[in-house]
Amino acid sequence: MWWSDRRIFLLALTALAGCGFAPVYAPGSTASALRDRVQITAPATVEGYALLQALRDRLGNSTAPAYALTVTFQFTEVPAATTTAGNTTRYTLPGSASFTLSGQNGTRLVTGTVNSFTSYSATGSTVATSAAQTDARARLAVILADQIVTRLSVADLTP
Repeated sequence: MWWSDRRIFLLALTALAGCGFAPVYAPGSTASALRDRVQITAPATVEGYALLQALRDRLGNSTAPAYALTVTFQFTEVPAATTTAGNTTRYTLPGSASFTLSGQNGTRLVTGTVNSFTSYSATGSTVATSAAQTDARARLAVILADQIVTRLSVADLTP
């Protein structure tokens, strides 16, 4: 294989370095500047808690907050599959989250909106359907949190 040749591998690494490639979590990067320095505010709902926990897992706990992240989100339920009798057997759950990262003085550094969706089955009992819905909402919150962290990690934090 051509990757087994060390010269080609070193040449590929050199090409990546030459085009401005840098690790996201390298010292001095945006991602490392945000680690353990973001105060996060999310809606006080079950989904908001899942979003908050996912953001804390990725950004760390704010020991000395230098930034404030405010997140709002909206979920809707759309029937995705129905039987000939008109019973819904599957729901799609599209959602979006708007976020704003502010500095210590309140200046907005990064704003944006992320979108995604998930779905769940409604073919079981009422309890099973309710559990599936709760799980789908929590999954969507984590997906949106991942997208927010990705956007923040590549953002320019200069005001």
